[in-house]
Amino acid sequence: MHVLIGLLMVLMLANPVMGQTDYGEYGGAIFIKAIDARTIIVDLPEYPALIGENIKVRINGITTPNLKGKCKKETKLAIRAKKFMEEVLKDAEVIDIENINRGIYFQLVADVLVNDENFIIRLVEKGYAVKTSKKKKAHNWCK
Repeated sequence: MHVLIGLLMVLMLANPVMGQTDYGEYGGAIFIKAIDARTIIVDLPEYPALIGENIKVRINGITTPNLKGKCKKETKLAIRAKKFMEEVLKDAEVIDIENINRGIYFQLVADVLVNDENFIIRLVEKGYAVKTSKKKKAHNWCK
């Protein structure tokens, strides 16, 4: 097992695209479950199981209420947002992942398109997310 991991690391380090910040896109992801209102788990069927199953994808460019919120209002909103996300994604015909980048804890950070629509739009319209920028990341869900 250590040999396999070592070989994988060598191949990754030798790959000239490893320093890039955008890993492209993937069409046809399969929704497994929602972790919260911003993080989902998907399978990527065209990849081997080691790198294509149970992949965490964090939606890029938004902040959402936390399931362990600072107040009951935030926690309730987070639960509703997670349920909304699950309902929409389990019934999606096509889930595409675009503008893929690597986040911390080996997860992907990307735009998620559901039936060709950026999912951020639906989350923001429902009040389950707020767009963020490098300057502003915090949002008070308790007010």
